[in-house]
Amino acid sequence: MLLLVVSQSPESFAKTNIGIKALIIIAVLGVVYQIYISGFVNEEETSFADFTYGLSSLAVGITALFVYKRYRGSPIFGKTYLALAIGFILLFVGDVVYNFYLFVLDEDPYPSLADAFFISFYFFTGFHLVKNIKYFKKDLGVGPKFAVPVLALAMIGAFAMFTIEGLEDDPTVYYMGILYVSASAAILSLAVLALTVFRNSVLGVAWFMLVIGLFFYSFADVWYYYLEEIEMFSITHPVNTMWLLANIFMVYSLYKHKKTI
Repeated sequence: MLLLVVSQSPESFAKTNIGIKALIIIAVLGVVYQIYISGFVNEEETSFADFTYGLSSLAVGITALFVYKRYRGSPIFGKTYLALAIGFILLFVGDVVYNFYLFVLDEDPYPSLADAFFISFYFFTGFHLVKNIKYFKKDLGVGPKFAVPVLALAMIGAFAMFTIEGLEDDPTVYYMGILYVSASAAILSLAVLALTVFRNSVLGVAWFMLVIGLFFYSFADVWYYYLEEIEMFSITHPVNTMWLLANIFMVYSLYKHKKTI
């Protein structure tokens, strides 16, 4: 059955219900959360906002585990969705460690041991994307093979250029930022490539939503490390809302995947 997933007609994407109501609900949740952190969160006190990144990442991981359970006999979906689940669970663990440094040890959590868990996320998510791409599309053609590294290099170059002044101030933070932005750029590029593979399949909507989620996540990552460079990050900054929206989109994409085939 899985071999037929990418062989549907181009009209199948249009015929699949994206779920306008779901998109409206996601948008409303984003607005409500931004209002909450802007108007009701005191940066000097611990609040629910300090844990939403980790909890929403855990929600993605648990949802991915349900997809893994549904397809664990599959030669491709079982392994790849287990990897995706592990990746997001590692984000949750990383956030727990991050908050431990911040609230218990009263130390700067960036950089710290938490970064080991955050960086591991990219390997597992990259595995998920690469395996799916290779399995369902043997020959990607020259265009996609050229566009993917160009997109990644453009993101990395832009970040490096706009934050170059931070190299003298704190080389560790600067190079950590480059590392994270490089990983985010790679994941986003692979996600876009995966969308080109699945866009005309019955999984087109699920992958479209997943790419939106990964785009939001990657954009928020780049934004966050830029804010760290200029020392402007706070728990009330809109980048936190973007992370939350990214995870909500990915939960929805995994739900659509499970319901589609």
